[in-house]
Amino acid sequence: MYKKLSLTLTFFFLINSSDLYSQTSQKLKVLSFKDSHSQALKSVLHLFASKHQIQVIFDEVPSSMLMTKVFTDQMAGGSYDVYLIDEPFIVSASKFLLPLDQWPNPEFYLEHETDSPAIRRAVSYKHKMFGIPIHGNVYYYQYRRDLLESPHERKEFQKKFSYPLQKPETIQQLLDIAKFFYRPPHLYGFAPFTKKSEGTTVEALWILSSFGVHFFDPSGRIIFDPDKAEIAFNTYMELLKYAPPGSKSWHHPERNSAYSKGKIAQMLNWPSFAHLFENPQRSRVVGATHYSIPPKTPHNPSSPVAGIWFLGIPKSSGHIEKANEFIKWWYSFEVGELLIEKGMNPTRLDLLQKAIESKKGLQFKAVLESFKLAKIRPHLHKYKKFSDMISYYFTSMIIKKISVADAVHGIEYALYKFAPANHPKKKNISIFRSADASK
Repeated sequence: MYKKLSLTLTFFFLINSSDLYSQTSQKLKVLSFKDSHSQALKSVLHLFASKHQIQVIFDEVPSSMLMTKVFTDQMAGGSYDVYLIDEPFIVSASKFLLPLDQWPNPEFYLEHETDSPAIRRAVSYKHKMFGIPIHGNVYYYQYRRDLLESPHERKEFQKKFSYPLQKPETIQQLLDIAKFFYRPPHLYGFAPFTKKSEGTTVEALWILSSFGVHFFDPSGRIIFDPDKAEIAFNTYMELLKYAPPGSKSWHHPERNSAYSKGKIAQMLNWPSFAHLFENPQRSRVVGATHYSIPPKTPHNPSSPVAGIWFLGIPKSSGHIEKANEFIKWWYSFEVGELLIEKGMNPTRLDLLQKAIESKKGLQFKAVLESFKLAKIRPHLHKYKKFSDMISYYFTSMIIKKISVADAVHGIEYALYKFAPANHPKKKNISIFRSADASK
């Protein structure tokens, strides 16, 4: 009888203990995009869950769909506690994100200079920060070190161009190297990004800013220089002559595949793809790639373009304190070290420096140097529509649907169309200068 009673009490205790745990264990919903970075984080989420007794529900969507998902979720009232946000959308997102200085414990970030000024600007709007930068991407330069350091290639290059073959410091040198290594069908001098998308907006921003062409000054006034923009785009069209056939509609997969096969001498790229070229099962250029800040033009600094994703807490969250704790954990130096081992690129300068000292990857030095010079994408209320127009005119120019001049004119039109509401409309720019420029 005592035995039966003991078993009954034990069973009762276990059932109620389980119920008690389910009542006290909290859930935290996080919305992110799906890539190697999110997979790296998922592999260590159990460390946070076991320490804080919080179950993290980690939802992932393709990066191209993430912001649509975020805005749709907010329109429905908001069901997530943490969003991953692409930084140029900060103007629209600021309406529903909790400003960082209103978080329960923002001191872990605000009191420490762990990121570059450019990164902090990327997560700021109207002098307020709205989240913590977590996904560190920056558009840097990569090249085939084995080609540029080959004694034979250096000898031949010197004969042809009358200066030494080395990592290019200028856009003109980049162009000369593209010409020199144009050896179809086995090798091409440059791999462009030409598929209509956010990627082509970044490619356009890179070549324009390399020639000193900028969209807005710090106060938000348009400072676009059409004449310099035409020079920049004509230079890009010249680079395209040394790209592979069919590359006028290339996205990441096509570019990275061609580079991995040893068919590309140089290109601009994101550090999140660096691991692809060091995989012996998929790459023919293992150990042959080097990275640096992008080449520049005379009188203009190198212009790497930042692609920062940050973690924000929506005002609609019912677990703001726990969301703060989760972001603090994700951003921590200790977790960052674990994620670097799994291929993630941090924004923290101290983590990047540690990765360089530990020789975790050749790309980290270039990432650190590029972040110090990085340009951020415009912060506009209707950034998606603005970006789509930039991409449209740039890609239309690439396939020669419109002229370089019309592409520049179209971008200037987009600037005045989507400029901040308080910007003086000093120009009345018609959308098309020629019939060929119409959609």
